[in-house]
Amino acid sequence: MKKTIIALCALSPLAHADNTLGDFFTKSKYDVTIESVYQGIKSGRYDKTGKANLTNWVKAAAFDFTSPDENVFGFNFGLYAVGPIRYGPAFYNKKVLKYRIKPNGEYVAEGFSKVSHAVLTQHFKVNGFDTHLYEGLRVLRDFGALNREDEVIESAYYGLTGETKSKNWLIKGGYLTQYSDSNASSRADFKTKEGIDIDYINTLDVTYKHNNHSYRYVIGEGQDYLRSQIFEYAYRFSNKRLSSKLFYVNALENYKNMSARNKMFDKQAYLAQIKAEFFYPSDYLALGYSYTKANRAYGLGSFENDLASGTKGNNVNLTHAFTKDFNFNNENLLAAIYFHTFNESYKAGFLARYGFGFHYKGARLHEYEVGLVSIYTPQQVKGLTLLLAVTPNNSFRRGFDNNPYLDANGKASNFNGSSVLGKVIYKF
Repeated sequence: MKKTIIALCALSPLAHADNTLGDFFTKSKYDVTIESVYQGIKSGRYDKTGKANLTNWVKAAAFDFTSPDENVFGFNFGLYAVGPIRYGPAFYNKKVLKYRIKPNGEYVAEGFSKVSHAVLTQHFKVNGFDTHLYEGLRVLRDFGALNREDEVIESAYYGLTGETKSKNWLIKGGYLTQYSDSNASSRADFKTKEGIDIDYINTLDVTYKHNNHSYRYVIGEGQDYLRSQIFEYAYRFSNKRLSSKLFYVNALENYKNMSARNKMFDKQAYLAQIKAEFFYPSDYLALGYSYTKANRAYGLGSFENDLASGTKGNNVNLTHAFTKDFNFNNENLLAAIYFHTFNESYKAGFLARYGFGFHYKGARLHEYEVGLVSIYTPQQVKGLTLLLAVTPNNSFRRGFDNNPYLDANGKASNFNGSSVLGKVIYKF
């Protein structure tokens, strides 16, 4: 943070070369947000009693400053604070709040504040390309091989990133050296699951669009840990969009050398999906299918592409759901998403996923999730958003080594879970 503040001071005069100090702050964007978020989660995934309570109910406030885009130099900055209202005994399994552990083993939630993002920016246009460069702490959403954790506060990456776009091209890239988790006040160096240092994560993301066709290629690597690639093709016509997407990840030296328990696949894994989307004036419908391959000698494998422990790999795919990821070895997934816009203030819909066709030691496995979502943004109260999502789900109990619990007859033990997400957000 000290380095960032010094650099901000040094660049400040340049940022105002073409504008007065007053114009700079007049044209800048300021956002203040207050919110209350309730995550009510009951799960039996790791708890054989099926009664684990992962509830987090918090209050939060945020401030965001964004400098004018027309300036050559600038900076963006954000602060966030969150505090507990109520929480369940197993709340710490979600990255919402900090915690401390009492001598008797009880987990106690604690509020905290953090810098959510702080970046120096540079903006210029050359030969039809509109380019933005960033140095500092930045939230990365569907950025190359990376994504962010979104548990009330978003996680962020520290380093150098850039984006440039023209009529047909969109190119993004980054060289990152540290990570700030969603429930952490400070930055941390990248590491493997077993604590080996990862000096950097780099990624490149290239999209080319021509007429109704879109092609995308992504590559990213956590140094000597995992290399992740994405291949995507989409074709849009009339009110429809058809797309295919392949996620492919290779294990590198430090991943291969981990204990078998910590590896979710042995050498490589892939996740392939196809999706059809239909756009109407008041309706949106998406139907899709995906298949995962993640061989693992130790037991049941699953797809993972987090380029360092605790970070979030690009998970913008059908398998990433409200309560879990449907990406076990040989798992087939059918998915449907539907939303209807009733008026300017209200829309609602559902999300359904069913995973099937995979096994563990001869036991047939399956899981599902159904989510009902309601979003209300009253036009008479600008900046207010009310969201409610209720998600019953069913999956199989398993250990922290990812292997399912089997009964005396060799059958998996499924559990019924539930998730209730409520948000009240006011931005002004």
